[in-house]
Amino acid sequence: MNIVIKFLSDILNQLYYVVNDWGITIILITLLIKILLIPLTIKQKKGLELQQKLSKEVESIKKKYNNDKAKMEKEINKISSKYSGSMIGCLLTFVQLPIMISLYRAVASIPLEVTSTVILPWITNLKAPDNYYIIPIISVIIHLMPNIMYYLNIFKELELTKPNKVMIISTIIINALFISKAPVIVGLYWIVSGLYTFIEQLITNIIMLRKKAQYKASLQEK
Repeated sequence: MNIVIKFLSDILNQLYYVVNDWGITIILITLLIKILLIPLTIKQKKGLELQQKLSKEVESIKKKYNNDKAKMEKEINKISSKYSGSMIGCLLTFVQLPIMISLYRAVASIPLEVTSTVILPWITNLKAPDNYYIIPIISVIIHLMPNIMYYLNIFKELELTKPNKVMIISTIIINALFISKAPVIVGLYWIVSGLYTFIEQLITNIIMLRKKAQYKASLQEK
């Protein structure tokens, strides 16, 4: 992992040399890594969708063969083998995680000479926590935003998973405690990463809605 951290640190320094602003540099490096990981993210999402389909079919089989355990197990094994080769995308999280951790460490270890950025005018030291708590508040809001999509009427057809109240509370607490104590430069990385994830999910949902609409239209034409 040290090699990855050094590689990302070198990219950070090169970007800073071009833009001469650490705040903008953090935004650029975060977006760059996220964009490079798009192929893996797409496969991961497809894997998760297949996993959801598998869960629904398993539940259906359990209800259908509730009184025949042998038949139930046979059908579940059959359906599991059908999806097993297609859900490798679910494992890709373990590929992305070391990269994002390395980026986080590279950002946290930046030796700052210039301690301000034009995008955060109230900040005087990027290596210190935000004394005004603006960064933690923004971070909490952004990381809660994906949960809002479940309650929007436009996405009702997608049958999105209902947000877990415990997870929502955990998100608030973790963000509030972690980001309020972390250097602003780390908080900025956290915000950009969360905002990108939200926009990515929003686009994915819109694409899924369009596919559903096209499918319904094709059925009506027939």
